[in-house]
Parts: sequence; structure tokens; C-alpha cells
Amino acid sequence: MRIEKLVLKNYRQFRDVEISFEKSENDLHIIIGVMGTGKTNILNAINWCLYGDEPHLSKDSQQLPILNLKSIEEAKDGEDKEIVVEVWTKTVEDQYIIFTRKAIYRVYENNMQPNLQNTIFEVKITDDRGNVKILSDEDAESCVERFVPKKIREFFFFDGERLDRYFREATGDNIKHAISNISQIDLVERVENKLNKILKDLTKEAGKLSPKIDEIRKRLEDKNNDLKDIEHQIEECKKQIMIAKNNIKEYEDKLRNIPDIEALEEERERLKEIKQRKKALRKEKIKDRQELLFEYGKIIMLLPAIKKTIEIIEEKKDNKEIPPTYDKGLLEKILQSGTCDICGRHLNNEAEKRVKELLKEIKLSSDIAQQLLSMENILRQYESKIKRFDYETKKISREIDMIEKDLSDIEQKIDKIDSEIGGYDVDKIKNWHKELKKYENEHDKSQRKLVILEENKKSILKEIQDLYKQLKEELKKDKKVKMLEKQIKFCSKSLEVLKKTKEDIMNESRQKIENKTKELFSKLHWKKSTFKDVKIDKDYTIDLIHSTGIECLGTISGGEREVLTLAFTMALHEVSGFDSPIIVDRPLAMISGDPRKNIVDVFSKISAKKQTILLFTPDDYSSDISGILDFKTSNKFKLRMLSDEKETIMEVL
Repeated sequence: MRIEKLVLKNYRQFRDVEISFEKSENDLHIIIGVMGTGKTNILNAINWCLYGDEPHLSKDSQQLPILNLKSIEEAKDGEDKEIVVEVWTKTVEDQYIIFTRKAIYRVYENNMQPNLQNTIFEVKITDDRGNVKILSDEDAESCVERFVPKKIREFFFFDGERLDRYFREATGDNIKHAISNISQIDLVERVENKLNKILKDLTKEAGKLSPKIDEIRKRLEDKNNDLKDIEHQIEECKKQIMIAKNNIKEYEDKLRNIPDIEALEEERERLKEIKQRKKALRKEKIKDRQELLFEYGKIIMLLPAIKKTIEIIEEKKDNKEIPPTYDKGLLEKILQSGTCDICGRHLNNEAEKRVKELLKEIKLSSDIAQQLLSMENILRQYESKIKRFDYETKKISREIDMIEKDLSDIEQKIDKIDSEIGGYDVDKIKNWHKELKKYENEHDKSQRKLVILEENKKSILKEIQDLYKQLKEELKKDKKVKMLEKQIKFCSKSLEVLKKTKEDIMNESRQKIENKTKELFSKLHWKKSTFKDVKIDKDYTIDLIHSTGIECLGTISGGEREVLTLAFTMALHEVSGFDSPIIVDRPLAMISGDPRKNIVDVFSKISAKKQTILLFTPDDYSSDISGILDFKTSNKFKLRMLSDEKETIMEVL
């Protein structure tokens, strides 16, 4: 199904505009408009017509009335004005389906915002023979759901930012939600809910016939409520795990091949502290060496004299000059008696003089000898101390050398860290590490919680199973509830089959969409050897695998993300069977450089199989882009705002 025509009357900037999307070889249609002319409001008009809301309103548009300003200006006080938006579609069987939404607004002179009076939505179906069928209310809404279901419209009507943002923000939960909607699981769930209600009513009916059955029924009801509650908690927990997992991936991708700045900075600070301590120790050792030099300085200066004095003492000892060879007492006795005790002769003047001289020599020699002998011990101590000084200075010098070597090693390590960190935005990377740790903690916390919840669920399921066994036994006992027993058994079995069917459908759809996304991404992407695989795992997380085997979704460019989103969208369309158009507002909004050309080439390929409507600003639709698309476009339009800035008209280019 494709859009044949869009009619806008009194809708925002569009007072009376009709856009026909006639198809040529490629079903590609271009609308160009500067900011503020209503380009995005074309996307809003389609949403308003089909679903009654405007999901892409800008802040400025939110403040303005939906009714055209010029129409308000020309209205009389209290006059009703009508807004009409029609989306004309055509099926492959050439059947026209026209979606029409009308809104009546009453305009008052003293109120800029007109008052809504009534809204009408209807669908006209015209066959090839001109027969018309008009649908309203639930039938009309059902027809919309067959065209583009509201729950999955985001995969048909895009804005440029959404295309770039989708797989950066997506969790397994919303991909699962999309696949669930595409797979029409809600139909199975409606049957499941209906069967649950029937089973509940049947059990309740059986309980009226037996107090024991009623007791078991009430316990079953409580346990089933507990089961629903815990399943809700499990889903929420899985959602949190998936969010944390995606964020972990994103930050791991950002930090891949980037050094651990925080750890390096911590190491650098540790090395700086060691460096400061080493410097302080070196200063202390140098001071010790200086004090040692000062202490031994005088001894070192007198060392030659000390050595000379010791030599003299040794020499005098060798010559027996120390101690003296004369007996002082004998000489004093000889002088006193006047007679030599050795030879017995009387001392003459000459001899007496000689004895006195000898006494003087002995006195001088003894004093000097005593001094030399007393000095010898001190001098020996100084000599020994000098030898110790040599050992101490060498020891301190070695210690200083070792400290200098340690300081040199530390400086080299610090320089290496500075070199590794250099060129990086340290604060940003530190914040990335901080965020990574935060999400890792959240992931671990949620995983632990999930394990507990899963165990609790098993326990509750076991209790429910036991209660059903008890119920079954009680039903067998009572003949009055024999028919109810069969009905309850049938409902229980049917529910088991439905649950298994739902799981099988989801897994089959997931696998089909994964395979189709991989196939389409490979065809659409311009880098044929860069990416190895696309996977949607059992947790409904989408992974893009690089040729090296690394998950790389978080680090690919905006253009590459757009292609993956489009491939995923196309896969959803094909698997679901909804052959509706793709409409994209500003498809190049987040893309720059050469990938712009690649992206528009992708859209031209898509338009060969599916109607594609692209809305550009003049800047986006530059000469390099128009050079690619102009030759493949079925229609090209330009939005032009009139001079009063209250109305936009459409020009065909």
C-alpha cells in the first residue's frame, strides 16, 4: 500500500494544499523547505490524520493553534472553521482507501486559541468499480491498524535524529516490543487473557460446589497474582540489565584502545609521592654526608701531621728513646752525695755540671715522652676514625647513587604515563570510566536481583503446580464438578499450548528479522568488508559485529547507524507484511561529509521497492545530493511561505 495523495486544509501553515505522489520508475518523492515553512508538519499531518496526535511538533508549533493563522484572522467572532487532512492510499489491488480526519474549531476575537467543537475520523474504501464503503469508529481505526499500526508507526515515519539515535538508545526491551507488535503477539495474548478469565471463572464455579475446592482456588488466585507481580519485577529487572548492558557496551566501545586514564593518573600520583619521598631522603643523605665531611674536615686537614707524629713516636720507641734510658733517682743521689755510685769517684765541677745537665735532659725527655705517649692513643683513634670516614662516605655515596637511580626510573615512568595520556581529554575519559563502573555495578546488582526473582518464580510455579494437582484430585472426588473438571483441564492445556506458541512465534520472528536485517544491511551498506554480522540475541539486543569479531555498534558513524536502522526497519516491514511507505524528515540531519552521498544512495535503492518520501532543508539538499537524487525522483516539491508568514504553498519543481 502506498500514499497516492495528501490533502491539507487549514492545517497549521497549510491553508489549501494538495500533494500528489505519482509513481515513476522509482517511488521516490522529495519535499524541500526551509525551517519554519512546515516541512516537519507534513509528517505531523499524516500522524494527526491517522492517529489524532502530532508526535513531531517543534517548541514553536506547540504554542501555535493547529488551525491555520490566516483562517483565524479572517474568521468572524464565533465562526466555526474546519481543519481537514486526507491521506489517500492505494492497495496493490487498485483499491483506494481514503483516511480523513476533520476538526471543527470555533474562533473568538478575544481568544487567539480557537475552541475545539468536534472531531470526526472516517475511512472511505473505493473499489475498481467505483463502489464506496464508509467506515467509522472502531472499523476505521482497525483499517488504520492494517495500514500502519500505531504501536509500530515509528518504524514508518522517522525524523533524521531518530534514524541516527535509534540503536544508540534502543534496549532489548523496545526491540522485543517492536518484534512482538510485528508478530501480532497481542492476538495470542488476547486469547490467553480470555482463557485465563474462563479458567478463573470455572474454578470459581467449582469452588461454589466444594469448600475444599474453593480454598484451593483462592490460594491459586493469590499465587497467580504473586506470579504476575514477580514476572513484572523480572521484566523490569531484565530491562534494567539490558539498559546497563547497552550502556556498558557503549562506554567499552568508547574506551577501547584508550588507556585507563584514571588508573594511570593514580599511578602517576603514587610515583610523584614516591619521588617526593626519595627527594627528601636524598636531601637527608646529602646533609649527612656534609655533616660527616664537616666532622672529619679538621682531622683530614691534620692527617699528614698526625701520620708524621705517629711515625716519630714509633721511631723513638724503636730507638728506645721512649721511655728515657737514664735513672733520675740515681743522678739525684749522686748530686746529693757528691760521689758517683757507679765508679765511686768524687764529683768535680765538670762531673757535677754533667750530672745536672743529664737531670735536665731526663726531665725534658720525660715530659715530651709522656706527651707523645698520651697523644699516641688519641692520634691512633683519629687514624682509625679516618678509616671509618672512608667507609661511611662511600656508604652514603652509594645510597645517594641508588636514590638518584630510583628517581631517574620514576621520572621515566612518569614521562611514559604523560606520553600515554597526552592528547586525550582526560576529564571526559575519566567520566567515561566512572559511568562504565556505575553501569557495571548496576548490571551486577540487577543480575543478583534477577537470580533471586527467578528462584522465587520457580518456587511460586512449584506451589501453583502443586495446587493444580490438589485441585485436580478434589475435582475427581466430587461427581458434581465432573464437567467443570474437563473444562478446567481443557483450558489449562490450551494455556500451555498458547504460551509455547507465543514463545515459538517470537523466536521465529526474531530469527527472521535478524536474517533479513543482516541481508539488507549487507546490500545497503557501502563498506562491504568492514562488518561481519548482525545479530539479535535471545535478550533482543541488536549487535553489529566488525570483521575483527568485535561488537562495534557504539562506535560506528551516524551514517552507518542510519543504514542499520533502515535495514532493521525494512526487515520489520517484510516480516510483518506491512507494505507501507517510509517517510523521513531530514534524513541527513546528523550526517556530514561523504556518507551523505552514501545515505541518499541507500534511499534510492529502497525506493525501487518501497514508496519513500524524504523531506529536506535546502542546505541538506545541496548540489551533491540533488545530483544523485534528481534523476531518480518521481516528484520534487518546494514549500514556500507567503510574505505574511501565515500560509505555506506547495510548488512542483
